[in-house]
Amino acid sequence: MPLFAWLLPFWAHWIYTQEDTTMKKLVRNASAVALLLYFGLTTISVMADDHKDKGADKEMLAEMWIMVPKEGKQEALEQALKEHVKFRKSKNDPREWHAYVPVLGNKLNRLAVRANQFTWADMDSHDEWATKEGISENWQQTADQYVDHYHHYLAVEDHENSHWGPDVEYKYVGVTSYQPKLGHGSAISDDLKTMADAARAEKWPYNWAFSWAVGGEGELNLAVPYKNWAEMAPPEQKFMEILASHMGSEDEAKTLMERWAGHFEKIEHNIWERRSDLTE
Repeated sequence: MPLFAWLLPFWAHWIYTQEDTTMKKLVRNASAVALLLYFGLTTISVMADDHKDKGADKEMLAEMWIMVPKEGKQEALEQALKEHVKFRKSKNDPREWHAYVPVLGNKLNRLAVRANQFTWADMDSHDEWATKEGISENWQQTADQYVDHYHHYLAVEDHENSHWGPDVEYKYVGVTSYQPKLGHGSAISDDLKTMADAARAEKWPYNWAFSWAVGGEGELNLAVPYKNWAEMAPPEQKFMEILASHMGSEDEAKTLMERWAGHFEKIEHNIWERRSDLTE
């Protein structure tokens, strides 16, 4: 079992990132216009140092769009995306963007683009830049013709409980979404902090990033990066052992794990492959 499987009973997972029945589909035409106002291609990563530079008192956001191509138009969409990225860069896009494709499941014909590390106010300035530079018009002329429909997600990044620096290298990202039960928000935050503190204090040798979805079911998400498939193998030291060492009691650690498992209605997981070739 890969690392993410060991984390499932107690780690809330990210992202960024998966299309499911709890997410609303956007109306196609409105989505096409909005996509270009906000659109970008960014990494799923969370950079704590960057966050501090911008001010730890500000909420930092991540935005993701999932595009489902028309039948037989996946390759055409990818090529059009490359052209659009070049155009955005020529206009000094204020955001850095990265692209991803799903690896598991029966909905593999999706292309996700994501950007992070910006504030609510930055959303407004990005809109103004996109309007001024004709970003939406360029998207409609290049890529929109190949898209069947779009999905749009926004999340607030939880830097306090994440461990993902600016130099993390990865090819894959394991993304798990936890749907909280009603009334469990405060308890989830408390237990999450305890586990994140334990992982850092005990030098858990992995990177991870938490975020809270804006809208929908308010999912808590966790993203875990991997350089290759081999890194997904289970760790020699189980997290339960790490937690027990930090809390000084195996019984207390077990109680926390049992309580954590009871916080959620459902869990969904996928692995996404980073497609740097689409955003270079």
